[in-house]
Amino acid sequence: MKTFNLPDLGEGLPDAEVVRWLVAEGDTVAVDQPMVEMETAKAVVEVPSPFAGKITKLHGQAGDVIQVGAVLVEFDGDGSSAAPAAPVAEAAPAKPGAAPAAGSAGGEVFKLPDLGEGLPDAEVVRWLVAEGDTVAVDQPMVEMETAKAVVEVPSPLAGTIATLHGQAGDVIPVGSPLVTFAGSGAPVEAAPAAEASDEGSADAGTVVGAVEVGNQIVAESANAVVKALARKLKVDLAQVKGTGSNGSITQADVKAAAKAGSAKAGAASQAAPVSGTDTSNPLAYKASPAVRAMARRLGVDLGHCAATGRKGSITRDDVQAVADKGAPQAAVAAPAATQAAPAAAASGSRLQPVTVTVEPQAVRGVRRAMAQGMAHSHATVVPTTLVEDVNISAWRKGTDSLARYIRALVYASRIEPALNAWFDGENMERLLHPNVNVGIAVDTPDGLYVPVVHGADQMNMGQSRARVQELRDKISNKAIKPDDLANATITLSNFGSIAGRYGTPVVSPPQVAILGTGRFRNELQLTAKGVENQKMLPLSLTFDHRACTGGEAARFLAAVMEDLAKAE
Repeated sequence: MKTFNLPDLGEGLPDAEVVRWLVAEGDTVAVDQPMVEMETAKAVVEVPSPFAGKITKLHGQAGDVIQVGAVLVEFDGDGSSAAPAAPVAEAAPAKPGAAPAAGSAGGEVFKLPDLGEGLPDAEVVRWLVAEGDTVAVDQPMVEMETAKAVVEVPSPLAGTIATLHGQAGDVIPVGSPLVTFAGSGAPVEAAPAAEASDEGSADAGTVVGAVEVGNQIVAESANAVVKALARKLKVDLAQVKGTGSNGSITQADVKAAAKAGSAKAGAASQAAPVSGTDTSNPLAYKASPAVRAMARRLGVDLGHCAATGRKGSITRDDVQAVADKGAPQAAVAAPAATQAAPAAAASGSRLQPVTVTVEPQAVRGVRRAMAQGMAHSHATVVPTTLVEDVNISAWRKGTDSLARYIRALVYASRIEPALNAWFDGENMERLLHPNVNVGIAVDTPDGLYVPVVHGADQMNMGQSRARVQELRDKISNKAIKPDDLANATITLSNFGSIAGRYGTPVVSPPQVAILGTGRFRNELQLTAKGVENQKMLPLSLTFDHRACTGGEAARFLAAVMEDLAKAE
């Protein structure tokens, strides 16, 4: 008996949810045949079979959350593996410029390097060479797909290829063998890395080969790349006739369809549900829980939505497009155990009632990551919160409050750098940052995101506000990158934009401070002119008392107030 454990699906998350099984117990499957659709925080992924053989047991049902590394499928007989199974966690990633490790057969083994996004693995899209080929230094050998890009990986040496590790569709962990060369070759340094971040170490942002992002998409016969191009051009691949080998769809086919407008995404799928699809079952479609909830709220049938998201998943924009066009809506019956707020409660209010079903909900994806981060903070940080009010009556009409908050944090970090810092509790070390990277807490239906305005100290208010909007758009479009969420030196939580005067915001290690801004209020204040109505802003500053003294925190808060009290 062989067992197949759930691999890391490319986002570094600890688990994934079973959306739909594509096979049944007793079925005989081939190598690379899709077996199940699994949903992570960002996408729905088809998991292929690593063996050829008969399935004896499927672990989990639709809706179950499976831990990475747990048994997913059991096979009977002596089915053959497509490639040696690699453990989910490997040794430290090999640096692209380092010499390959020696192989057991006297050859050189080239291991998959970090392709520049800090992700733990990448998927083989297409091999550009074959076993027995002779390659030159820097000759592209394989196209690898990460979560955000397709990367050509070049050869680090000149020689003959003995073994290619993995086939198209296989996920290779960073640091695992990718290519074994016959005999001995002369290793050389890889091509210079792409531009790295200011804060990263010399190899932290290393990129091997050419990253195919934006409109620069190559790999004529690579399915993943063709799909990416189709998404960018809003082309429905189901309506495109392939002219490539064996009827495969090429980039030229996609571009021609886009130019002719004959396969516009959403045109066919909104006309009628997919034949043979159970439209009453939301798990019949590739859509995240948040998208499904939105569809229920708007009364949209997922069967009438275009699937323009990653790997054919339905996005929020797809649902909104159907709602805006007034397409046929879903007949949704209210669950028996459902409680809804009275309609009158929302009358005249921008707050809308939410339908709540009385049943357990798995916490996963972004919410699970948030929960784990909060638990880590609770276990490691010694939090103390200072609260104060600042008079912002001098602000001109139309002042952008968020841009002012960012500017005030930058100013305070110059006055008292101790709170714009990271703290290592195990080694009792702190790192004061000369630059200011402001994390902005963003509330979404999927959970809490904290994108980062890097180099906020080098921006004016207009630039910082534009960057925040850009990051929010990325979150809405499920296009946020790991780098957009990394390396914050201090965080801002603007909870007052919804409700709340004071709070105890949670510090996210290794940061040592977070500023919470409450809801504005008008208050009578005694001024030099007498009692006047003044506009007051509540502030709550939480800091890690292991890393900062009370005096440092108080000086920081005073500096924030000083800047916020200015007219402009």
